[in-house]
Amino acid sequence: MSAEHIPQGVRVADLFTHIDMGFLNRRLALTAIGRRRQEFERTRRQGDDHLTILSNDHLLVEMLIDTYAALGAPTLIEALHRGKQNCVFMSTERLAECSEVYERDRVEQRVYFDVDPPKPVVLAYHTRHIVSDTGRMTLAEGHEHNYREAMIGILHDKADHFEVEPIVIGTPWLDHPRNKEFNELAWFGHDYGEILPEDIEEFAKLKNSVVKDADEWMTAMNAIPEDHVKMSFAALLKEPVKSDWGGEENDHFSNNVTVAGRRRTAAFLLKGPTRFQEMTPAMCGKNGDQIYRMARCGADVSIVQHSHLIGPAVRETLRSFVHGPGRSRKFCFIDGQATYRILKAYALLPG
Repeated sequence: MSAEHIPQGVRVADLFTHIDMGFLNRRLALTAIGRRRQEFERTRRQGDDHLTILSNDHLLVEMLIDTYAALGAPTLIEALHRGKQNCVFMSTERLAECSEVYERDRVEQRVYFDVDPPKPVVLAYHTRHIVSDTGRMTLAEGHEHNYREAMIGILHDKADHFEVEPIVIGTPWLDHPRNKEFNELAWFGHDYGEILPEDIEEFAKLKNSVVKDADEWMTAMNAIPEDHVKMSFAALLKEPVKSDWGGEENDHFSNNVTVAGRRRTAAFLLKGPTRFQEMTPAMCGKNGDQIYRMARCGADVSIVQHSHLIGPAVRETLRSFVHGPGRSRKFCFIDGQATYRILKAYALLPG
């Protein structure tokens, strides 16, 4: 499912992303919530039947998410870029398939990135902590079958690789009491977090702008410089254009992006037609460093714009930097066609 198939009201809402756990190391989780253990003991249900255990596990995971959201836990790839060791992260990741979860007591499972980390990253865990058949299946089949796993874990730096000690792994899940004002959220968690350009009120007129074919927008965007796009976006946001310098974290930072009727902060990464081809992470600095620097701003919305198409590797890389359990930041992609439609809709095309 893509963002286009998620209702706009759901896309733009600040929903709580829970984890429908398939794996849970309860001992580590109780240790990780620290002083909240007493609160957990007071509020947990009594009993050892399946539904009671399930309810208590969800409560424990919810407390875990809240604890590390309050501490500003990084995503996994962010922790790798920071060079942090023995730190807790929260993120949504893609894992290599691992059929050994059906056979072995302990397994190792590679974490998949579209940019190369300094060393391989391996998830290592005991399969006795798998708590559901569905969880075992998704771990076995991995991202090759389009599964993403929301997780909280501890990153360890080993001699020749990074090792992740997971606390909880499961499906990103929106069907939670904190999101009770929305219905039918169960199947949107996997792709939640991305908003579309037209969800930004300052760009919303692009919905009324049409192109007859690819040649129309590609011919135009191949000739429109990055500076013109930056000036046009700044004008729509009623902001000045900042000067470029080598150490910048983003190409433009705004305090005036409106999403769902609320003013948000937004960081922009802009790419002009110097390399007029589909955008890849290699076009975003070494190991996608420009994406990292943009995401490091902590903006409510991280926006990648390019004069051509934006490839899936860039999309997954940005997601991995900004999206995870809890109340995640949003991200948006404005490709060449969407850029052209914005400029056309607001009479900002050159000439």
